[in-house]
Amino acid sequence: MDVPHAQGIVCKTAPRYFPVRTSAGPMFKLHHLLMRQPSRTPVDDDTRTPADTGSATDDPVARQGLFVIGAARTGTTILQGALNDSREIFLFGEPAFHRDPGTPDFASRYNGMHRAWGNQETKSSYCPRLFEHDARWHDYLEKLARHYRYVGSKIVINPHDATAECSELFDFQCRRFYTSHQIFTFRNPLDTLMSTRGLSELNGGRIASCIEVLRGYFLVVQLYFQAVRTLPHVHGWFHESVGPDAFRALGTSLDLPLSNGMAYYDSRKIRHYTMEQVPESRCTVVSEAMDLYGDFRTQASAGFALPQIEQNNGHLDPAHFTPLGRLSWRVTRFLDALDKLEASGASE
Repeated sequence: MDVPHAQGIVCKTAPRYFPVRTSAGPMFKLHHLLMRQPSRTPVDDDTRTPADTGSATDDPVARQGLFVIGAARTGTTILQGALNDSREIFLFGEPAFHRDPGTPDFASRYNGMHRAWGNQETKSSYCPRLFEHDARWHDYLEKLARHYRYVGSKIVINPHDATAECSELFDFQCRRFYTSHQIFTFRNPLDTLMSTRGLSELNGGRIASCIEVLRGYFLVVQLYFQAVRTLPHVHGWFHESVGPDAFRALGTSLDLPLSNGMAYYDSRKIRHYTMEQVPESRCTVVSEAMDLYGDFRTQASAGFALPQIEQNNGHLDPAHFTPLGRLSWRVTRFLDALDKLEASGASE
């Protein structure tokens, strides 16, 4: 059932990835080197991650889980900071729990990654040494859950591997954090596209094509639809509509005051782009993406009624679609069109 919400947030109660910067360059490689390789220190024989040994139904941490999920450059970082301002919340920054090797050296690898990125130590970038030695990621979540009402992480889905990541993430969240709160962030596709490509260029990595960025973006939209229809606590957070009312609505859903959250948003620091900055050969598809996003944002902000009505992409009568069903069908068609455009070999 949809609960009352303010413009900017859609909250769903009971009814595809994580990490890295937005570049496939040096920072991307460094992230995987630091986070996916265990230390050479001898460890226990049982090094399986909790993702392989348990489920959300028997994991008390899942009931305290809170995750910020979004495509790159859609406002995940600023929302994570606003939430971490609360004394009741601790969110890690891009730890990639679902791909972690599960070895008892999580803090060393995680803190090393953020030091390599040049990040100063905050809740979002530092794992406190809560054990005499190091421990596994889930051990830290369990320990932090004794001190905080909500624990979790920020999850960024980058364009280079969005298809696999979205699928992997959904399965992982179902296994480990089914009862957790999942907040999906969205920002208009034009600003997301240009910001993603601009940061990749700044980092010196491969610049993702317009099609790659848009595909990753709308795969996250489809992931959100899937979560709304499946998971019990799903929220949509629209960057253009963030305001005090949105934080009050989110705080109500979490049963937690977020009175200082809006202080983290400074409109002077948000860059906006125009269609004139888009490669001419991609203006049409970006314009279509903006139209689709506008309808998505409007309908999501109004709340998706009857999400469990069976829908089929082959409906002969358009009247059989619910608003959510029709949006999902349109996004699927748009993703198919992107694939065909890419296969045509048209240059940017």
